[in-house]
Amino acid sequence: MTMKIAYYSYDHVANPHCGGGGALRDLTIHRQMAGRHEIHFYCGKFKGCRNYSEKGLQFTFLGWSHSYLISRITYSFFATVHSLFIKADIIVICFSIFSPVMGFLLRKDRCIVELFHLAKYEPFKKYSIFGTFPYLFEKCVLLFSKRIICINKSLAEQINRDYRSKEIFTVYTGFDPSLLLGNTGDDRYLLYLGRIDIHMKGIDLLIDAFERITATFLDYRLIIAGRGSLRDVGWLKNRMKKSPARERIFFQEDVSDAEKKALFHRATFICVPSRFEGWCIAAIEAAASSKATIGTRIVGLSESIIENETGLLIPPGDSTTLAEAMMRLLSNGDLRERLGKSGNAWSRNFMWKNIAQSQEACYLSFAKKNHHRNLASHA
Repeated sequence: MTMKIAYYSYDHVANPHCGGGGALRDLTIHRQMAGRHEIHFYCGKFKGCRNYSEKGLQFTFLGWSHSYLISRITYSFFATVHSLFIKADIIVICFSIFSPVMGFLLRKDRCIVELFHLAKYEPFKKYSIFGTFPYLFEKCVLLFSKRIICINKSLAEQINRDYRSKEIFTVYTGFDPSLLLGNTGDDRYLLYLGRIDIHMKGIDLLIDAFERITATFLDYRLIIAGRGSLRDVGWLKNRMKKSPARERIFFQEDVSDAEKKALFHRATFICVPSRFEGWCIAAIEAAASSKATIGTRIVGLSESIIENETGLLIPPGDSTTLAEAMMRLLSNGDLRERLGKSGNAWSRNFMWKNIAQSQEACYLSFAKKNHHRNLASHA
């Protein structure tokens, strides 16, 4: 069965403000099914972007690109209106509380919503009173959407428990298989690689924790790599300048695939101290690279990292415990090696081919139900 799929996501791999693991997931999955279906992406406009096509996928950018904030706001408006009138077998909305597409309110029978995580009260911590809007958007999608794809089992179970009337699917996220290949080593640095979102990803906690251990472990550096908004990147650079360990903290903003592979393979271990998270591709990429990972005991990371088997899990929001976990791994090379070897085997459960097949199966199941419903209504 050939489907016409309209996919709405503000994020795009080339967007300098975002371009994170979610965008990579969207693109990689749909590349693998592009030859069998007609797939059109509708993404948020950013400076320099142009509509284009590649190997059966079409990309159209919606909104205005005058600034990051305006880009998000205008994308939400234009994409919502667009989704109400688009002719497609399936409308997939990769939902973001900061640029929500609300077409599911009026086109429930055509829409599938993708949710990577639940922010809950976190927007209030980051934006104070202005966090009310993203909080309400999240409540709205949970209350009124009909079908949801989650990228981890814990999130799916939570939504199913609280909102029983929905169809919930779980489709995990894959990783770059080239990370399984090549020689690994230890160039004496701790690595964070991912989106530069200070609050969500816990980058402030990461720097605080690293500063606590520098006097004990004199030969180690901290490398932070990734892209983010001007606000978050500016905060990071300013924080680094003020750090007593500033000569040992490095920021790499634009990382190519080859550089990413090298960073993973040469790291001592990986840190992902997120406050909330959907899955975290970096944790699986670290595992594929035979590296231990320190993460937080939250929905998402608690599945992508197996505690005491592929990495260590600590409470979120606690730089002291993070520092203690860093010291534990730095002091125990045998533990790092054991976790890394176990992680390499674990990562092979998440090959992109299998992930894409699972997502396509969800789409086909939904499309067939709609087809039978339409036949019944015309009988």
